[in-house]
Order: sequence, then structure tokens, then C-alpha cells
Amino acid sequence: MEPPLIVVRKSKFELELTTSVGTRVFPVGIGSNPDGADKEREGDCRTPEGEFTVVSIEDSSEWKHEGERAYGPLFLRLDCPPWEGIGIHGTNEPEGIGTRSSRGCVRMRNDDLVTVAGEVTVGTRVRIVP
Repeated sequence: MEPPLIVVRKSKFELELTTSVGTRVFPVGIGSNPDGADKEREGDCRTPEGEFTVVSIEDSSEWKHEGERAYGPLFLRLDCPPWEGIGIHGTNEPEGIGTRSSRGCVRMRNDDLVTVAGEVTVGTRVRIVP
């Protein structure tokens, strides 16, 4: 049985999850930098491109950014050197889905994130493409 694969298509604001039962597509938000290019430096608000893996699935329901619970219920942490803190997570601002709205992570609707997290494990491959 083929392991799950996540492909994020930045230009389409889509996350494609392929498992042994088929492929599902979910809308996402990506880095807010208007050029939509590959991440070049810390703080540039770009989502990195390349081949990564899920290194942990963390409960982020209590995490705060600027005083608000901003990460949704889960954080799928990616191994994407040299960048740290990049992942796929939920949001407290669902209106940002389908837009350039994050600091570099991939944002999902919380219910979609829970669905995806239920299908993947540590070690799942993640491909982020333009």
C-alpha cells in the first residue's frame, strides 16, 4: 500500500491529499508575500517550496499569536531546512483560506485539517509547488 502524499499547489491555493482510497483536494491559505515566490529568508512571509516530511503532529489548540489562538487544533510540523516553524495548521481566520494570508505556513479550515491529520502520520511526504 502506497503511503499518503500531500501536495500543496500555491498558485491554486490547494492542498491535495492522496491516500490508498483516492485523492481529495482542500482549499488553503499560503504566505502573504504578494509575489508568491519560494521562501528566501526568515520573515519574508513566503511559503517554502520543495520536498518535505511531517516530523510531528502537535496539539496547537492553546497556542497564541499576538494574543489570539491562531493555529487551530493541530500543527503538522514540517522538516524544511533551513526554515524552522513551518507547518500545516488550522486558523482562527477562515476568511484567509484561498488567499495569501500567512507568515509562511499553510493554513487550512480547522475541520479540513482534522480530516487531513487523520489520514497522515509522522513521515508523510509533503511537496509544495509554485
